[in-house]
Amino acid sequence: FAQSKYNEAIELYQKALALDPNIYEAALYSGDVYVQKQDWENAEKWYQKAIAINPNRETAYRYSATPLMKQKKYDLARERYIEAFITEPYSRTSPRGINQWAEVTGAKLGHPKVDIPEIKYDASGKATTVMNENSLSEGSKAWLAYSLTRESWHKEKFAKTFPGEKKYRHTLQEEAEAIRSVLKSAKEQKLTHPHFEILQKLDNEGLLEAFILMAEADDGIAEDHEGYLKINRPKLRQYVTNYVIQK
Repeated sequence: FAQSKYNEAIELYQKALALDPNIYEAALYSGDVYVQKQDWENAEKWYQKAIAINPNRETAYRYSATPLMKQKKYDLARERYIEAFITEPYSRTSPRGINQWAEVTGAKLGHPKVDIPEIKYDASGKATTVMNENSLSEGSKAWLAYSLTRESWHKEKFAKTFPGEKKYRHTLQEEAEAIRSVLKSAKEQKLTHPHFEILQKLDNEGLLEAFILMAEADDGIAEDHEGYLKINRPKLRQYVTNYVIQK
């Protein structure tokens, strides 16, 4: 392949697949060969085979968008880049495709801006809540519920909910519950804030967890991405389509 001997390269990739039909790279690189030959139909065929081998790797989604971009099929390319992004949102490479698409098409990308307080724990487990400027407003009373919910999870609820995990971590379930407690508190106290409106809209649309995973994940929450992706890929896709790609 590096020597541009593409016919020989494809023959060797096919031999590899004959020995093991589950070699992701052999299918992926077969697609690359056909891209070099500008055979878009066969490139698509082999990228799709790679995706079928492992739909939870972002590379084939992203690579398969390249021939679509070359053909100026920007809408189709966008869909592939979205798949790459939601499949591995925390890698360095998966956002590159959608960023490239945005540069070419002039689209703007960005997550909804919501200032969620940061909670830090010292060595003894004591919590400190760091409120940002936007949260220190009329809505700060509602954010108290966030801190209390997070504290409950840290002290006891995590161990009960995840008995198989020996050490506490910040989870998707905890964060979603904490945010929903804020929305409930704000409604009860009749408190308004643009950030509450955004979060409530996300929750109403069933996209709150997707927002947390894509925009607010720390190392603990990131561990829940793989399981969520397997069951809720359409929600992650919808979140990026409706919110990250700004209309």
